[in-house]
Amino acid sequence: MAGGDDNQDVEDIIESLLRADDDGPTHSDGGGDTSGASSSAGSSADDSDGTKARPTGERQGGDNVGDEFDNEEERSVYENLAFDWDLYRSKFGDTPYKVAVTHMFVKYAELVDRLVGTFHCRPPMTVGEGEEVEHLARGFVLDILTPVLGKVFSTKLHKLLAHILDAIKLHGAIRNGDTGSNEALHGNEKRRYCRTNKDEDNFRAQLLRVGQGTLEIKARQAREDAEFDEWFDDGCDVAAVATSVPDCSVNTTGGGVASRRTATITVDELAARPGLSAVGSALNNPAGTSAVRTANSYAFSPRYPCCAGGHPKQHLRAAPLYRGLPWFDGLAYNVPGDSTGLVRYGEARSIVRAVAGAAIDVVVVAGMDVCESMPGCPLVGGGCTRLCWSMEVGDEWPALHAIPLTSVLRLEHIVPDQDQITRDHGITATPETVPDTAGHRRGARFFINAFYPWP
Repeated sequence: MAGGDDNQDVEDIIESLLRADDDGPTHSDGGGDTSGASSSAGSSADDSDGTKARPTGERQGGDNVGDEFDNEEERSVYENLAFDWDLYRSKFGDTPYKVAVTHMFVKYAELVDRLVGTFHCRPPMTVGEGEEVEHLARGFVLDILTPVLGKVFSTKLHKLLAHILDAIKLHGAIRNGDTGSNEALHGNEKRRYCRTNKDEDNFRAQLLRVGQGTLEIKARQAREDAEFDEWFDDGCDVAAVATSVPDCSVNTTGGGVASRRTATITVDELAARPGLSAVGSALNNPAGTSAVRTANSYAFSPRYPCCAGGHPKQHLRAAPLYRGLPWFDGLAYNVPGDSTGLVRYGEARSIVRAVAGAAIDVVVVAGMDVCESMPGCPLVGGGCTRLCWSMEVGDEWPALHAIPLTSVLRLEHIVPDQDQITRDHGITATPETVPDTAGHRRGARFFINAFYPWP
């Protein structure tokens, strides 16, 4: 753009779009039929003179699109924009546009979870369930995505709209949507790449040859190991044990193993860390000079409502420094005496294995409480629990609790409420730029990410 006038025109366009979001959808001008009729592909409503409905706040005037804008930049913004506010109102009514966008992402996450979500306790998908998923996919594209985004031309969306049931019938449970096993192979390939000459024309063949040789060597070693095990056969079928499927009825105690890498510090040194000034009280008031043995991680078998076990182990981390940055995991837990089904939440601050030579094996947790939510919040409607720090009016830091490691249920992905941050600190604010003071901690809000649970 050449000068200040052009910049001002673009700013006017941006301001008009933001004003449209704040004011909500309104009727477009023109005397044509805007009753909301549109094609299943989300075509926009046309006025009687052939112009398409455009967002609120645009310039209005002449009969032709080109006559309604002052310059080429402004025309280029709208000439390919086709949005049907009547279709939007027929699906969302007076719902603010930004809330509808959040609702769209919530429904998309729920659809993806039905296709490729956690499958440890999920039986293979039946044809009836596949038909239900097809109905959800069509409803998402036609009733949510198209009204929110307008016309979308995408082969991927076409597949989601028209071919999802065929894919389910061909592949069964869509477990192949999880690319984790394929991505895990990249680590081996990177190591093998180091053994090539890095020549662009030849390294692929060299990589394939090294990889094939590695597979052959591993297969031979597996055969030799099996032959060796036969010399010490004690009646246990080694092959059967190696290939058995985890049983959801075992390992329900939440037992785990704390990291062998431990550090010994004093209670006063531990209390000097941010948010741990009251750690002495949480550990039943040991002396400030008492030796505390801490670990950075704890491996355990998680417990989910879907079934009692069979999940891969998780690693709970509470490290003040892990690869250059602090790492404090969110977790769900309960304590002895809690009623059935009661789940508490918090953030792991330190894993303590022993105090003054006595083993205790606890995790010091900064507590979180379930708090109020905005009426009609799409995230809460999608299963996300809204949290806040457990703080009284005069507290500087969240309350600390020493929780037995055996009471840890699972890791939880806890994320800041970005909408709350935007309302309190402006649209450019991020969790990193919010001041770390007692007042701001007391006003902070979080969500449990229900759409991407830990596997």
